[in-house]
Amino acid sequence: MNVGGLVIGFTIGIAVLLVVYSQLSYDSQHVDSRRIYEAYIFSNGPDGPGIDNQFDYSAGPVIKAEAPAVERSARFVDGGSHLMYKNKSLDIPVMMADEDLFRMFTFKVVKGNASNPLGKLTDIVLTEETAKKIFGNEDPIGQQLRASAGEKLQAYTVSAVVKDPQLSTVKFEMLTRIENRGDYTTATNRWDNHMLALYVELKEGRTQQEAERQLRQINHRYQADVYTDLAKKGVKPDQYGDIYAARLLPLREAHFSVRVNGHKATSYMMVYTLLLVGLLVIAIASFNFVNINLATAFTRGREIGVRKCLGAGRNRLFGQLWYESFMICALAFVLSLLLTNVLLHTIDGIQKMNVPLGEILLNPKFLALAVVMLLFVSLVAGGYPSWLMSRFNTVETLKGRLGLKRKSGVRSSLIVAQFVIACVMICCTFIVYRQFRHLQEADLGMDKSFLVSIPLREPEKGRETVEKLRTMLASDPRVLSVSGSNINFGRGADRRTVSITTGFDYKGKSVSTDRAWIDYDYLRTLGIRLVAGREFDKSYGTDTADNVLLSESMAKQLQEKDVVGKTIIPDGETKGMHVVGVFADFHLYSMEQEMRPLTLSFAKGGIDYCFVKTTAPGAIGLMERLKKEMSEIEPGQEFRATFVDENVNNWYTGERMMSLFFSIAAAIAIVLSCTGLLAMVLLIVNQRVKEIGIRKVLGASVRQISVLISREFVLLVALAVVIATPLSWLIMSKWLQEFPYRVSLEWWMFVMVGGTALGLALLTVGFHVVRAAMANPVKNLRTE
Repeated sequence: MNVGGLVIGFTIGIAVLLVVYSQLSYDSQHVDSRRIYEAYIFSNGPDGPGIDNQFDYSAGPVIKAEAPAVERSARFVDGGSHLMYKNKSLDIPVMMADEDLFRMFTFKVVKGNASNPLGKLTDIVLTEETAKKIFGNEDPIGQQLRASAGEKLQAYTVSAVVKDPQLSTVKFEMLTRIENRGDYTTATNRWDNHMLALYVELKEGRTQQEAERQLRQINHRYQADVYTDLAKKGVKPDQYGDIYAARLLPLREAHFSVRVNGHKATSYMMVYTLLLVGLLVIAIASFNFVNINLATAFTRGREIGVRKCLGAGRNRLFGQLWYESFMICALAFVLSLLLTNVLLHTIDGIQKMNVPLGEILLNPKFLALAVVMLLFVSLVAGGYPSWLMSRFNTVETLKGRLGLKRKSGVRSSLIVAQFVIACVMICCTFIVYRQFRHLQEADLGMDKSFLVSIPLREPEKGRETVEKLRTMLASDPRVLSVSGSNINFGRGADRRTVSITTGFDYKGKSVSTDRAWIDYDYLRTLGIRLVAGREFDKSYGTDTADNVLLSESMAKQLQEKDVVGKTIIPDGETKGMHVVGVFADFHLYSMEQEMRPLTLSFAKGGIDYCFVKTTAPGAIGLMERLKKEMSEIEPGQEFRATFVDENVNNWYTGERMMSLFFSIAAAIAIVLSCTGLLAMVLLIVNQRVKEIGIRKVLGASVRQISVLISREFVLLVALAVVIATPLSWLIMSKWLQEFPYRVSLEWWMFVMVGGTALGLALLTVGFHVVRAAMANPVKNLRTE
C-alpha cells in the first residue's frame, strides 16, 4: 500500500506538474521576451470599456518610426491555408509577418538562412514538421511552391526551416512577408481596418509606461476623429485619463490574458487549478504514507527497544527510520517517472496540447524541482513517524505494551484531510463535466446535426465552387441544401478560426457587429430561423455585395421600427447596407463568448467553406459522394470535410482536458483515500481482535460490534463531507464566473457527492469489520 499509493500519487502529480510547468514556461525561449509586448486597443465606450487586440496595417510601421521607445515592431496576420507543390495540394495555414519578427522572437533555424529568413518578399519559412509533410526526405531549401497570400496563391522560395514553435504565443507552420497579402496595397494607409496582431520590442532601458505615453500621442495624431466621436457621446476617461488608447501587454502574460486575447488565452485559474490538483494528489499519497507508517510503527516496537538497548540513540534511530522512508519514496518516484512517460503518450487531451513534455521531463530545472519535491515529501511523510518511533520507551516496547491508540488526533486529521480533498475533487469533476456537456449540447440557435463543412482551396473562386457542388448534388435525395461562408462553424480540420468585427456610428449611436460573408441558402442550410424579410435567393437576381441580413440584436441596435427594406448609411458615409432580412440570433462562435450582433453580407467572392445539409440516414454514406465530387471540382486537393457537430466539440478542448484531469485525479484521490482508510481498519481490527472475541462471548451481536468499530471512521468521513461542501461551492462558483453561459450549482449535486463518499467509506470499512465481527471468538481467545 505504501509503495503503490506513492507511485499512483507521484505519477498523477508529476504528469499534472509537467503540464503546468509547460504552460508557465510559455515564451521563455525568446531571448528578448522581457522587452517584447503585445499591443492592444483600449476603448472606453458608452457601454463601458472594451478591448481589441487587432490593428490595421498602418499601425506597425508608424509606431516603429515615431515612438522613440520602440526599437522594432512586427505585424502578424493569417494569410490563408492553401498550398500547391508540384501536383500536391495541401491545407496548411500560412501566416504573414514583418521581416523584424525573426529579430524579435527566437526561433531556432535548423536549415537555410539563419541571419534573415524573411529578407526577400518571395521567402517562405517552414517548420520541420511542415517541411517533412510537403517535401518528405527532399531538401526543402530553395524549393519552389505556391501558397496562400490572402485570397490568391503566390509563388515562394523556401528560405529556412525552423524548429516547430511550441511554447510560444507566436506560432506558425508556414511564414512569409506581410507585404504579399492581396489587400496590403489598398489597405496599408487605413486606420479602421482592424485585422492583425501587433508586437513591439522596446529599446534597452525604456519602460512600458514611457512607450504607452508615446503610443497615446500617435493615436491622437492619426486617429483624432475617434477621440472627437467618443467625446461627443459623453464618454468619460478611465483612471488613466484615456477614452481611447493603444496599450502594451508583456509577452510573458499574453498566453494567460483572457481579457486581451479572449478564448484563445489559457487562464491563470485553469493553470493554477491543475497545479493544485497535482499537489493535492501528492498530498493524499503522503497522508496515506504517514498514516500507514504510524500504524505499522507499533508493530516494530520490540525491534526499536532492542536497538535502544544495544546503544542506538534517538538521532541514529531517526536517521535510520527516515532513510527507510526515503528509499520507499525514491523507489516510488522512479517508478512514477516511467509511468508518467506512458501516461503522457496515452492521454489524448495531453497529446493535443502540442507541448514538448518529454524535453521538459529532462530539463535540469524541472528535475531539480522534482528532487526537491521528493526530499520534501519523504521528510514530511516519513519524518514524523520516524521521530515518533525514535521516542518510544525502551522498557515498554520490550514488554510489548505499546499499541495503536484507538483515537489519534494526527491520524484522524489526516483521514479527514484525505476525504476533504477527495470530496472536493469529485464535486469539481462532476460540475466541470456538466459545464462541458452544457457547452456541447446548448442550443446554439442553429441546427448542427448532419451538417458537413468542407474547406475550399481557392476562396476567391468559392462561390463558383459552391454553385458547382450544388448542381452536382441537386438530384441526390440525401442532400437538403448547400451553401457557403467565409467563416467556418466550429474548428474544423484546417484548425482556422476567423473573427471579423466592425463598428460605426448610425444616427449618433455607436453600433458594433460581427461580420460574415455568405452564399445563397445559408439560413436554410444551418437551420437558422428567419424573423422578417427574406434570405439571399438567386431567384430574385438582385442580391449584391451591399445586401445584408441582420440578426435581431443587430437590428435592435439600429432602433428602427421596421429595418427590412431600409438602407443603413453610417454617419459621415455616402454608401450603406441594404437590409433584406432579419434572422434570429445564433452563436457563430464558441459559447465561451457572449453572443454578439451579427451582419451577414452577400458574398461575391471570398467563400472559404462549403456547407452541405444532409439527412440522418445518408450522412455517413454521403461523405464518399462528396469526396468524389470535390476531387473533380478541385483536383489534387486533400478532402478535409468534417461534421459541424465535431467542429463544435473542438471549441471546448480546454474544458475537455480539464474534465479529463479532474476525472483521473478524483478517481485516484478516492482510491488512495479508501486505501488509507482500509489500512487503518485492518490494523485496528487486528489489534482489537481479542476484544471483539470477548464482546461476542458476552453476548454482543455482529451489528453492535460492527457499529462500535466503524462508527469512528464513518464520523470522520462525514466531517470531511461537511467541510468539503462549502469549499467545493466556493471553488466552482468562482470557476463558473468565467463562462457567460453556465450551469447552476444546485444542492442535490453536493448531497450526491457526500453520499458517494460516505457510501464508499462504508463499503471500505464495513466488509472487513463485519468479517472480523463474524469470526469465531474461540479461535481468537484460545491462546489466553
